[in-house]
Amino acid sequence: MGAMGYESLIRTVYHCRKGGSKGADANIYRNLENTERLLTDLRWGKTEAEKKENHKTAFKEVRMYVRNALRDGLEKIKYRALQQDIATIEDMQETLYQSQFYNKATLDTIIHKAEEIFFKNGLEEG
Repeated sequence: MGAMGYESLIRTVYHCRKGGSKGADANIYRNLENTERLLTDLRWGKTEAEKKENHKTAFKEVRMYVRNALRDGLEKIKYRALQQDIATIEDMQETLYQSQFYNKATLDTIIHKAEEIFFKNGLEEG
């Protein structure tokens, strides 16, 4: 999915330009990708604990923006969406609310699926 998918989801929900809404910037997601890459970089002058904390902080930020987008997007489509779409968004929200959720592959799947559901129900990127 990546950074552009993340930004596209935020922009779709809030119908804004890059940076037009809090979180609508692919660089926020790129920071997560960078901290993930640096977890195994021995040349980066940080301790293991610092690397893990940096990654958790970046992941939490992306997770929060995605969670907020799901909440606000669901509010916009709830009267026209199929019950199955609503249930899928709600299940994804539950996953994102888990405090120990740090699985980037699952996060990418959530972003992709949410964008599909929102687009299918009339939300388009700003």
